[in-house]
Amino acid sequence: MTNSAEYQETLTVYTSQLKNLFVLPEGEAKTGVKTRSANTLSTELLAERSEALAETSQSLGEMTASYLKSDDRNQREAAEMKLLAQAIAELELVQELLKRSEEETEGNSEAVITRSSRSDGIEVDSFINVLKAPMDEGLSSSLMGESKLRSATKHSTDPKQARTELSDMVEMSLADICERASSVGWKAATNLLLLDAAALRQGIEFVSKDAAQLLDQIMAGVGGLMLRLLKTAIRLLAQAYNWIRALIGKDIEQEARQQVGGWLEELKQEQPQGKASESLFGKVVTKVYKPDVLQADIGSWLQATQADVSQINQATDRVEILAKKYQTKTAQVEKLLTAIAFIKRLPALATPQGQVITAAVTLGVLVYVLYTGHDHVRDGRIVLNEKFSFNIPDRVVGIRETVQQALGAVEPPVSPATTG
Repeated sequence: MTNSAEYQETLTVYTSQLKNLFVLPEGEAKTGVKTRSANTLSTELLAERSEALAETSQSLGEMTASYLKSDDRNQREAAEMKLLAQAIAELELVQELLKRSEEETEGNSEAVITRSSRSDGIEVDSFINVLKAPMDEGLSSSLMGESKLRSATKHSTDPKQARTELSDMVEMSLADICERASSVGWKAATNLLLLDAAALRQGIEFVSKDAAQLLDQIMAGVGGLMLRLLKTAIRLLAQAYNWIRALIGKDIEQEARQQVGGWLEELKQEQPQGKASESLFGKVVTKVYKPDVLQADIGSWLQATQADVSQINQATDRVEILAKKYQTKTAQVEKLLTAIAFIKRLPALATPQGQVITAAVTLGVLVYVLYTGHDHVRDGRIVLNEKFSFNIPDRVVGIRETVQQALGAVEPPVSPATTG
């Protein structure tokens, strides 16, 4: 496990670099720059600072990823949020670096002035707040926002009513999670389904050894400051992809992309003319999560339980919090998808090689949305068609396990599923 003091030191350096990346040096002249706005950092200094940040980013991301394997669930969950925040910050920075690189290439002073009139930089405070949150607090209430929980009102002391409240909360929370998985997952799926078949296939089959060749092709013929900016942007993009891979679980990542790629192919085939829809994607979510089966199981457990009212009420609260946590995580994923949508239109990544890389990143995001949603519903194993199953990262106690433990439910033994 990462040394805590070393982690905090690296985190402090990274957040400082991120916050000060676009800050002008103290005392620098604010006028007389013909081709840049008065408040724009010089390209040379931006290149130098971003290169240093990329180095720190790699160290920090690797340290954070190590917490995903912690025995402490709070640490695992906190690490998820921190890696998501780091990936978003770096994808937004990729956008800024590619824009500046484009300006250097054009060498058109009027175009540069027009573009540089924007306020260079990225909004970093929200990222820094997530990164600095204590690792042992998990996904704290401060990170989940200020909205009140539905169960904030006083619980019933009547056992029958408490069971009804738990059943209702399970139904609402399952609906929330399935709806978020369908909505956010569809945003990622839409981008992938719009790709031509070759680019999507390459994105599904993308492995680390392919990256170097693709990146070399993107940077071919580039020199000077533009090359420095472009190299750093591509490095940060590759590192953001690594943080997403870590969230999926690198040991199952390739299998996961193949499985989700298969679901995308099913969507194309099931809809006439290949025009898939969010509702059709929602059917994939339902097939994987099986909310109706889970509700039926919980209904039978509630009828047979001898758990006291306090245990039932605690389960109600925990089930609601699970839905809120998933909402918080997918809100971060939406920011990731927005950043990807911007950078894939920039010239350097609008190339065939760039499209393969952004396809691989987007596919990784889609896998994460689907798998972490399943983790919040059930445990760390997906079972398809009652005969094919595979493990996924198990970072939270899902709705099924939460209710089962609270009600003291014991399931009859079943024959082991075939592992795929």
